[in-house]
Amino acid sequence: MQFDKDIFISYAHIDDESLIADKKGWIAEFHRALEIRLGQLMGTKPIIWRDPALHGNHIFDKEIVDQFSKVAIMISILTPRYVKSEWCMKEVNEFQEICQQNIGFIVKNKARVFKVIKTPIAIDMHPDGIRNILGYEFYGADPNTNRIKEFSPVFSHTEKGYWEKLDDLANDICVFLDELKAVNTPVAGKPVQAENNKKVKNIYLAESSSDTNEQRDNLKRELQDHGYNILPYGQLSLVAKELKDNVNQFMNDSQLSIHLVGNNYGIVPEGSEKSIFEIQNEMGASKSLSDRLPRLIWVPEYIDPSDERQKTFLQKLNSGSKETIAGADLIKGSIEDFKSVVHDKLKSMEVVPAAPVAAQQEEDGRKMVYIICDAQDMDIITGLEDFLFANGIEVVLPIFEGDETLIREDHIENLKNCTAVIIFYGNGNEIWLRTKMRDFMKINGYGRTKPLAFKGVYMAAPANPSKQRFRTLEAEVINGMEQLPENELKNLLSKL
Repeated sequence: MQFDKDIFISYAHIDDESLIADKKGWIAEFHRALEIRLGQLMGTKPIIWRDPALHGNHIFDKEIVDQFSKVAIMISILTPRYVKSEWCMKEVNEFQEICQQNIGFIVKNKARVFKVIKTPIAIDMHPDGIRNILGYEFYGADPNTNRIKEFSPVFSHTEKGYWEKLDDLANDICVFLDELKAVNTPVAGKPVQAENNKKVKNIYLAESSSDTNEQRDNLKRELQDHGYNILPYGQLSLVAKELKDNVNQFMNDSQLSIHLVGNNYGIVPEGSEKSIFEIQNEMGASKSLSDRLPRLIWVPEYIDPSDERQKTFLQKLNSGSKETIAGADLIKGSIEDFKSVVHDKLKSMEVVPAAPVAAQQEEDGRKMVYIICDAQDMDIITGLEDFLFANGIEVVLPIFEGDETLIREDHIENLKNCTAVIIFYGNGNEIWLRTKMRDFMKINGYGRTKPLAFKGVYMAAPANPSKQRFRTLEAEVINGMEQLPENELKNLLSKL
């Protein structure tokens, strides 16, 4: 069947009344902006319908309901007035019933109602039929007062949040409308399927605590732009048993699971003492052990939780507890660094490995040490380089000239294929060293399949107090500030 209209906007009419005379109301502006953005994404103007004429005292209009069979999607704009309106509740229920009479209310695991939450409302007040559907929150906490502020499209500090949420909504609707067309456009007796030759199609992006919402939304948006489906589709249940059933189903359909750790512990569902985030992480670990589901866990570089439960969870992560870390690469750093790791991981999962370089080296007895150094140190690493070569070690150095993308790809390939890594800390500064040290925490996320024989930090001249007090649990520190420490290096080489 064909739909005459793409979208019906269901709303309480008091929510479209403008506080400023002669200005469009929030709903009218939302309608206008969504129509333009969705049209840009679709390449054709969408047909979006709402009834601007009705008022709160009008009786429920059967003519509106009769149009629902011709509508692909409903957008339900939730506010305190909306959930108290018998009219609005009836619109949602009638649309759901009519959907069941054509292609169904749930299509491709997605509901045909998109829930826009204009004003915060307790979840148990949401209409029954869409309670567990993921909502698009058009509000946020004021950083100065912590008071909830509705997003506005113009002239306010919430403007950026408004347009980001609207863009998320428009992108998701655009994808879903295409999927609905595929269901309803038979070719040779079969529905058209969107072509996707990727090995990784579905990514489970775990729901997290509120302080990581912005990072999660940005990552979700970026992955969707690269053609990946992001699960879970809907809002997870707040009842533990139902939540676990939901998560299990979504993880079964996923090829990668991603978890973002924040300062807050998050919501604890009914029937559990653990947060939704911790439950998802434990189920991901279990799925990694049973089905080898790859996982990535991000922890911000500077994290200081106040909740004792979150402190305990982080201790489990850092200690390598099987129930929390199994099957996962733990990456600590900025969210932008983490995004790079995610894309590198996805890239490595798409490639069918032939014979790994590292494996070939082991077969013919060759060992390779990658020396990471600053460009200023290329002339002073010769002593270390010559010593390693004299002991039968193949030495690989970074490249510094050429396209930045190719330089980065070469760096990652060296980390993936070398037998061991030494960071040569000479003329580089502390920020440079920290950046290179983070690569030790990301290395598995780059697609490396075997642990490094050793990780070393070589302290070279010029000497300074920072180098003299440097210590780390991530690597072995080699003091070469005064002379080449041959005995220390030989002990390290014995690990090869």
